[in-house]
Amino acid sequence: MNWFVAYAKTKNEFKALDFFKKIGVNAYVPSYIEKREWSDRVKKILVPAISGYVFFELNKLNYELVNSNPYLRNVLRRHGKAITIRSEEIETLKEALNGYSVSQEIKPGDSVKILSGAFKNRLGFVDFIDTNNLSVLINSIKITLSLADTRLKAAV
Repeated sequence: MNWFVAYAKTKNEFKALDFFKKIGVNAYVPSYIEKREWSDRVKKILVPAISGYVFFELNKLNYELVNSNPYLRNVLRRHGKAITIRSEEIETLKEALNGYSVSQEIKPGDSVKILSGAFKNRLGFVDFIDTNNLSVLINSIKITLSLADTRLKAAV
């Protein structure tokens, strides 16, 4: 069996994956879970790690089968020949993304902007970090935030 790669139509990677699964083709979209914040809620969503691509496994590339997927554009090629990917590389990609979530390395002394919670959009300096909490100095006031519920980004 060989793995191939196809370009998906914009934001249709998971639809292409579902279509392949329904017709019995082993397919994979590298993905991870990310917290997204809207004005009224925070939601965890599945995001493609490599946007625009769907990996699928076939004995031999069947263009009729691939073209039947309405969510794909075309197969990725190099010098006119479809690119094949070894199974080991797909397994390595799966292992690398297993349990992955977006995080930033923030350390004491860093300037940060708080992106969620009661202190949203405030700038401060990280005082200390332990396993569950983060202490931030905002205008000489020390506040402790939960790492599980707070989103921060490094302030430039």
